[in-house]
Amino acid sequence: MSKVFVTGANGFVGSAVSRNLAAAGWDVVGLVRPTSDLHLLDGAGIPLIRGDLRDPSSFRIPAGVTHVVHAASVVSDVADAETCRCHIFDLARNLVAAVRASGAHLRRLVFVSTALTLGYGRSNISEEHPGLTADFIPYTRYKILAEGWFLDEYSRRGLPVVILRPSDIMGPGDRTTSGRLFREGEKGMPLIIGHGRHRFGYTYIANLCRAVEAALVREGIEGRSYTVTNGRLPTWGEYLGAVEAGFGKRQRLHVPPWIVFAVARAMEAVHKLRPSYDPKLTVYRIRRVTTETTYDITRTVADLGYDPDDDYLRQVAETLAWYREERAHGHIR
Repeated sequence: MSKVFVTGANGFVGSAVSRNLAAAGWDVVGLVRPTSDLHLLDGAGIPLIRGDLRDPSSFRIPAGVTHVVHAASVVSDVADAETCRCHIFDLARNLVAAVRASGAHLRRLVFVSTALTLGYGRSNISEEHPGLTADFIPYTRYKILAEGWFLDEYSRRGLPVVILRPSDIMGPGDRTTSGRLFREGEKGMPLIIGHGRHRFGYTYIANLCRAVEAALVREGIEGRSYTVTNGRLPTWGEYLGAVEAGFGKRQRLHVPPWIVFAVARAMEAVHKLRPSYDPKLTVYRIRRVTTETTYDITRTVADLGYDPDDDYLRQVAETLAWYREERAHGHIR
């Protein structure tokens, strides 16, 4: 039984990956910070090591580790450059330093990056056909730098890294995007901006877990990068309409994009004056929901045997059930 070390094991992606791998028979050990909220791991029975990747001396890689999934990261399109450098690029370097110091003989390291490194705002985006650049967002910029650093380590020192680039990850456990959307939907706020006919690179969390496990075991894919989304992609109107329907609501008000852009600019202005203010809307977020953004996953399907589940209506229902349980226990307010 292979032993896999999962960083950020208490987070949305890390907890889902840890549970999925444990259910598949892997010997899973998770890394969590000493102050982490661990409730997404309740009942999973996964051994945890407490430490902080910002300080590699605060933990040790467990004996016998053969695989690593690096899911720890800040996830924010409004985080500043220093925060992203510290919580993305530095974490990558510190993790590899800790692995080497432990003497572990890795067979694979999977780095969970983002499809935004390839851009947005176009159809069938790939390395050969990139989208509009998103490197004005520090989060994206430091994911690009981390990807480059990992690939350089593969080229120079043989680090067996595989990079996964999921887009718009949603599902149970997602307090960042799904939590906010469902909260607004519960209040009856209109979620669909403009006509809602544009598709988006939606990735259900269970599909990402499938891709992670495949990336851990497929032979001969070291040094490669793979984009991960659902196969059949809903439009924003379809997905958000399903969210609204889950609360017994139906949007009848057409929200013109120019109004929402104006509100977003005002919120961004407040954020610049008061960085602690977390804007619900940004110009970038409105651009995303009013333009088409899809990614080419042909190589992911071919190389990883990736076979995504595309039933987004059931996926919305599963996320809604999780959201209601989180609300009932006070985890989302």
